[in-house]
This record gives sequence, C-alpha cells and structure tokens, in this order.
Amino acid sequence: MINRIRKLGSSVLLYVSAPLVLGSLVLGSCQKESDTLVSYDHADALVFDPAARSFAEKFKVLRDGMSQNYALWDYEKEFGMDWDEHCDTMLPKFEALDKKESVADPVLRNVMNELLTPLHDGHLTVEFNNHKTGNTITVQPSLLHNESRSDYAALTMKSYVPSLIPSRAKEGEVLEFQTASTTLDNLMFAAWNYKGAVRVWVDNEIKRIEQKTTPSEYEVRRLVSLKDLASDLSYLISYSGLEQLSKYNDIVLKYQYLEIPGLERVSPSFEADGLTITYALFKGNIVYIYLDNCRLSNYLIPEDFAKMQDMQGINLKVSQQVKEVWTKWFDKIQQLHAAGTLGGVVIDVRCNKGGTFGDYQFLLGALLPAGGQTIGQLRYKRGTGRYDYSPLMPQIAPTYTMEHAVITEPIVVLTNCHSASMAETMARGAQLLPNGRVIGKRTWGGLCPVTGNENFSYNYSGQIGVQGQTPVWALVPLVATYTMDGRQEEGYGITPDIDVDLDINLYSGKKNDTQLDRALEYIRTGK
Repeated sequence: MINRIRKLGSSVLLYVSAPLVLGSLVLGSCQKESDTLVSYDHADALVFDPAARSFAEKFKVLRDGMSQNYALWDYEKEFGMDWDEHCDTMLPKFEALDKKESVADPVLRNVMNELLTPLHDGHLTVEFNNHKTGNTITVQPSLLHNESRSDYAALTMKSYVPSLIPSRAKEGEVLEFQTASTTLDNLMFAAWNYKGAVRVWVDNEIKRIEQKTTPSEYEVRRLVSLKDLASDLSYLISYSGLEQLSKYNDIVLKYQYLEIPGLERVSPSFEADGLTITYALFKGNIVYIYLDNCRLSNYLIPEDFAKMQDMQGINLKVSQQVKEVWTKWFDKIQQLHAAGTLGGVVIDVRCNKGGTFGDYQFLLGALLPAGGQTIGQLRYKRGTGRYDYSPLMPQIAPTYTMEHAVITEPIVVLTNCHSASMAETMARGAQLLPNGRVIGKRTWGGLCPVTGNENFSYNYSGQIGVQGQTPVWALVPLVATYTMDGRQEEGYGITPDIDVDLDINLYSGKKNDTQLDRALEYIRTGK
C-alpha cells in the first residue's frame, strides 16, 4: 500500500512505510525521469540481471541503490558533491566501456575509482563483476584517501603487530605477559608449516621409524602413510584463506586413522572471527591489552560462542585461551584498583580493523559504570528519499553489566591510521572521559556502522546486492554518527590528544615502540 508521495526535483518518489518489503513502485534517482523502485537487499532479477551483461547497467544499479540507501548525502553536499551531476558525468564513461570488445580489469577499476573517490564513508566498499574477464573488481574510497597519508605508507595491516619484545628485554619492565590467537593464519601456520607442531611431529616420527633396523610390518605401512601425509601438507602452501583451510581439513579427515597429535579440524569460524589478544602488566602497575580486531564478544558471550562452528578439541582450546587472556586483564585491573596501586590502563587498538559494537562493553566499557556511555549522536536512514533521515538521537555504547569498580586512573587508547570502525568508536569514547586520552596517530575515518540487510525494510540502508552472487555489491553505512556537538568525522577519523609517530626504523630494527613508550610515559608522569 502506498503510504505517501514525495517530490524530489522533477521526479516523484512513491514508497511504503516499514515494515513492508519494497516492491515495484516509482523511484526518482539521478535520472530526471521516474524509475522503478525496487529493493536492493536481495538478488532481485529485475535489478541485477541486466547488470550481468553491461557496465552501464552496473553503474545504474549502484547509482540508484546509493540514491536510496546512502546515509551521508547531506554530509557529502558539504564537500560540494552533487550526486546527480556527478552521475550524469560518469554514465557516458560506463556506456563507453560497453562499446569495447574487451575491458581489462585496471580500466574498469579506474572508472570505478573516478565514480567513488569523491565519497567520504570509511566503510563504503563496491564490487563490480567484470563480465568481460570474469573477475571481481573491488574499490574502497577510504583506502584511496588514506594511501596518501605518510603514516599509512610506513606500515600495513598485515605486516605490523605491536611488539612487547623490547620492553620484555628490559629488566623489570614487563611483570606479566599472556597472549592468544585464533586467526586462521596463525592456526594454519602452527598446524602444517614446516616449523609447525604437526609437521615437526610427522617429520620426527618418519625419522624414528626410518632409523629402526627391523621395523614391524605395522611401522612399514605407517611410514608410507606418514610420508604421504607430509607430501600432502607440503602442497598446502600453494593455497590461501578458506581454500587452504578446506584442503587442510580434507587432509585431517583422510589421515585421522594415524592419530597424529594436533592434527585436528580447524574451524571455518576463525576465518571471520579469529583474533589476536595480548595482555601485559608493565612496571608501575600499568595494565595493557592489545586486540587486532573487535570480535571478542564471540568468545565471551555464550550465545555468540554457540554460533561458532566446530568448537571442540583444538578449536575449543584456543578459544578458551582468548577468554583467559581477557579475564587476566580485567581481573588484574580490578585487583590493583581495589588495592589502590593501579597505575593506569592502555587499550591498544592500532591496526585494529573493527568488528562488533558489543565489544565496547568488554574493553573501554569494562572500566566504566554499568548502564552505557553516551558517545555521540546518530541518525538512521528512514525512507527511500535521498534525505529521508531520522532525527538525531543519542548513540549509547554498552558498558560491562557484571559487578566491577569504575576506573578513575589514567586510561589511554593507542591508535594509528589503521585503527578503524569499532576501534575508532572506543577512541571517541575515551576522549569524553576526564581520565581518558588518545595517543598515536589519526584513525582511519570509518565511524558510521555497517550491517547486513536484516533491518533493510525499516532502516532503508544496508548492503546493495548479495556479495558473491550479484554482479554489483556494495557495503554502505547503516547510520550516520556525529560527535556530541554535532560534528561529522567520517572520512577523516579521530585526532589523537597526543600525536606520536611510530619510528619505523627503530621498530623494524630493535622493535622499539615509540607510540607505546609515549603512552607509558603519559600514565607515569601525567604529561
């Protein structure tokens, strides 16, 4: 049922009120004439089939989907973005691609970059299937923006992990240390790499049998199987990610009769939800925690943990280690605070790519009163019209609900240019505390949350298309977030209270961490 009619320029918007699923109604987009209103939250053939064969049709899907779903159009307008005018300029460039017999991936990427680079959402990610080559081309405007930063060029997400080695080498500097990792790379490395536990055990067992002068018939057969296993393991290096995981789990099933210690199935859940967590207690009773992403809730909330796959054996063991590290951090803070000897707390979210909003309660929120912390303002996309936004409302981050003391000692959140999404949200929250400081470098600039399409029918935002299924897919913000005084920091990031570069030469050589050193200095001196 049509609920109301709204004019936008020379076009007419017809849309339904929530919670009805959008049907085939009339939509005004970048075009002057009316277009068909459709729902972009599933693989609708009416929308996506033409895009499978045409670059111009791919462009139109993204153009119209963004007109309907994007939550930041007024913010973009402040930067001079006229989406209609920009689309009018870009359409002929995509139409020109359709006239070419072949379109190389870099050519398509360049045109997509030109279309998307002017936008400022830090999460926005767009994928086009190049039907001429069969490859998927991915463009993320925030990546293009941040690549020009000097601190970005100095390090990458994958090559940089904060190191406590130099501090541990100093006598008495680190009093306690504990770490755990469930990242797929770490688990696979430990499982099959030449220096990994399984491969070393297999090699040693092969040597043991080969050194016997009169091996039994059983040992002779076992030796053949062990060599086959070693050969299969050696081929894993030619794969990566989920394909490598699948091959490894096939090997586990194939050779389970050998009963090799540690040769156990690795959970596919760790591809998306694996994390590295480190706890340390520094001299002066400064309690430190580092996480490379915010998926901690999956290990600490029983309902979320139950959704992860294959949580038994080695998978359960490493998952419990994550909980143990967090518990050690939390308990140490509470014990030292109760004794009046807590020096301060460091939450290290450098190169933390974000994750679950619920993680707030287990990190910064674990130091604050129960009942939540108001960290800013937000608004939802509440209609298909380009500027159909809800009123601003408080953005409340969850805080820890179990009994705990509120920490009044110094709290430092360490950030860098790769601190994104939830990591930035914690930095924003820390800056609102009288005892909170952010130290390091300006963050990524992706503070507007993203989600799946489960709330599409009443928030009118979410993903465009279905990743891996439709020829166009886009991740767009669910809401727009603002500071307490109404400022937008999307596409720019959180500016630290104390700006400190990581000395790459020192870090690459002796692993000296100038940003961590500055955080410890601040807590110890107040300066």
